[in-house]
Amino acid sequence: MNSFVWENVDTLLKKPPVVVPEPIPPTLHHPEALTHNGHLILWIVFGLFSVGTVASFAVTYREPYRRRFLPSLGLLVNIIATIAYFCMASGVGSTIVHSGGPRSAKREVLYARYIDWLFTTPLLLTELTFLAGLPAAEIASTVVADVIMIVTGLLAALHPSLRYRWGLFTFSLLAFLFVLYSLVGNARSNAFLRGNKVGTLYNYLSGVLVVAWSAYVVVWVLGEGTGIISADSEVLAYGILDVLAKPVWGLALVLALPTEAEVLLPAWAATPGGGYGAVASSETAA
Repeated sequence: MNSFVWENVDTLLKKPPVVVPEPIPPTLHHPEALTHNGHLILWIVFGLFSVGTVASFAVTYREPYRRRFLPSLGLLVNIIATIAYFCMASGVGSTIVHSGGPRSAKREVLYARYIDWLFTTPLLLTELTFLAGLPAAEIASTVVADVIMIVTGLLAALHPSLRYRWGLFTFSLLAFLFVLYSLVGNARSNAFLRGNKVGTLYNYLSGVLVVAWSAYVVVWVLGEGTGIISADSEVLAYGILDVLAKPVWGLALVLALPTEAEVLLPAWAATPGGGYGAVASSETAA
């Protein structure tokens, strides 16, 4: 009897074995998404773009009609980017996709940003290539390569398979390299043919754009590509680059534009009434 009691007491006094809990499956993790700080950054960038749009509007409409081509492109860039940032800041234009990064198995991707780039980057390239005086065929091929770069970049960011994501990113990178080749090759040579002032300005503007766009690639790899940085950090990095590459860059182009670099529209496209004056009529019928 006593042995039976002691055996039960001994069993009760024994400490239960320590069980290490199973790790939470990655699919149950909270997605890496924007926090309050991320949305605050988007609103700040929206405000900066709004100021840039007003400044661009003032600069554009102080010019005569025939000289408004390049400033008008910059104004369009700022208007489109302002609308895009309003959408992103207000919570429109994003989705959750699979991520292979260390932070979470899911990640928020702002696809509204790519819609912005799909319209604004061709306009930026058009400004730069018109400044350089590239032939229309080369301008078209550069813009098409840029569109391919943006579309494949978006598909890469949204693709659920990490392996195929990097395949699409490779296509995007190849298109980007073609754009860089166009900017630092024939476009640069053409710019200096228009004069030293034009060539010097082109060197400065193309250099800023090449560095900024290369930084976009790095941010993509660290953000949508590998998930190493947080969604908030990604938004901050893209916001800084967008402000530099759009309103700041565009205003620098227009304000520093020498006379010999101006792109003049034909009279029929720039003069109210299509370049036609009033038709003279005699007071008496023939």
